[in-house]
Amino acid sequence: MGAVVLKMSGSTPDLSRQLRVIDGQQRLTTLQLLLAAAVNRLESSGLSAPANRLRELTQNSSRSASSGRGSFKINHHRRELGHDYERFMEVMDAALNAGNTDHVDGPMAACYRFFQGAIGSWLGAKEAHENAAASALATTLIMKLSLVGIYLDPHEKEHIIFETLNARGEPLTEWDKIKNYLLYKADEEPGLDQESFYEDYLDEFDSPWWRQLVGRGAQRPRGDVFADYWLESRISSPVAVRRVFREFQSHVDNQGDPLEEMMQGFIRDARYFERYENSDVADRTRERLFHNRRLNMAVGAFWPLLLRLQRIEAPQSVRDRWFAVLESYFVRRLIAGYQARSYDQVALEILGSLPAGNSDGSGVEDALLGRLLDYEDAASLWPSDSVVRQAVLNRHLPQHAQRLVLSAIEQNLMTNRAGVPFLAPGIQVEHLMPRGWQPESWPLPANSEQALAASKRNQAIGTLGNLTLLNGPLNSQISNASWNVKRPAIEESDNLFLNRRLLREFPNSWTEDDILSRGKWMRSVVVRIWPRG
Repeated sequence: MGAVVLKMSGSTPDLSRQLRVIDGQQRLTTLQLLLAAAVNRLESSGLSAPANRLRELTQNSSRSASSGRGSFKINHHRRELGHDYERFMEVMDAALNAGNTDHVDGPMAACYRFFQGAIGSWLGAKEAHENAAASALATTLIMKLSLVGIYLDPHEKEHIIFETLNARGEPLTEWDKIKNYLLYKADEEPGLDQESFYEDYLDEFDSPWWRQLVGRGAQRPRGDVFADYWLESRISSPVAVRRVFREFQSHVDNQGDPLEEMMQGFIRDARYFERYENSDVADRTRERLFHNRRLNMAVGAFWPLLLRLQRIEAPQSVRDRWFAVLESYFVRRLIAGYQARSYDQVALEILGSLPAGNSDGSGVEDALLGRLLDYEDAASLWPSDSVVRQAVLNRHLPQHAQRLVLSAIEQNLMTNRAGVPFLAPGIQVEHLMPRGWQPESWPLPANSEQALAASKRNQAIGTLGNLTLLNGPLNSQISNASWNVKRPAIEESDNLFLNRRLLREFPNSWTEDDILSRGKWMRSVVVRIWPRG
């Protein structure tokens, strides 16, 4: 069943050897659950002799009379108990001492009960020869299941053995290799304890959130993505996906700082990343607004720069100006229809242009503006006012961009400036003149060439001037209704500033000319919200 890697880790009070499992925790744990299930099933059938033979492989003989952590062959560190191995000891204790695990839940208990049921079914099929079958089962589990044991000397580099062995099976993630390497470094550094080091700096990365696959196309675990961003924020150079661990190892080995000091900064960056990779409308700061809008646009490639910026101890008002510059760059490109493919390169180029060694934020805003204003090609250009105005008036923006821009206009109109205003999540984008318009409710202009007028209308319908925000129930109720129905319904049921202005400016009708007029107002607001430079 493959190899397990073990390293001498002292001895127990009765002088038994104590070994640390470097690789093979899952197999050894699963085998222990299998053995416990066999013991329990055999004992419940009165087959105590083969059960006792198997019990010796699960419990330490000198402590077989007691229960708890010290009595079993396998013990997991505290760092493992909150994750995959939670409740292992409880299952083992219930199986071998209490005889019943019905009160225990979780993956460990489910695994145990699967084995118990499979053994029971197998023995039940051989009822006429139950004793012989039980003996054969015990012999098979004791003699015919083989593992290769690799025992490391204290001086051997366990992370290299671990990485080499795992390269032959299920590929390790880059973060798996980094984590194992950091544990090795902690073991080598005087004054550090592996278990405490894990709990202080690595434990939280075993949560499902960090292991979730993210990204478009070839997805990666979020832990790998963060490690990549963090490394690029430190070295200001791109790192290939398959070389994150190697580059990380080289950076740690060459930087010369104490490991614990480096990890304190790493954890701060990781918590900042986790905080702002999740949307939050309760946090009403300008920085949160920037990140919520960034998430709406799915801009992740700028994280190396954002991590560098968050390490700078600058006043929040100064930091807010940095975010305003970056947000303007992203949103203007989104409105103008430019691609985001170059953002990883742009972020690294800005990193390279930041003032070296500054800790108070002086010169950062100038560096951001200077770098972004220098771009001239469409791949990286910061669109001008004229380009943005034209796009607001004529482009059909994707739905997420529609909501972002309309929400920003609404927030700009709000009179309450206590904090940064946020809209409720149930607000939806509504086409005032519906896409499914009918001539009976929305007649085309008289004395016009009908086909040409319909084409002009369909173009106008998709522009920002024809869009507003409504609460979900109201939106569903009046979706394709005429203006005579929509207008009083909005007036009665809606209190957004965007719609108050709409009803005040256009009280009697809603036509293509009205859409154009409102679009011209919107374009002036958009370039004011997101100025260039």
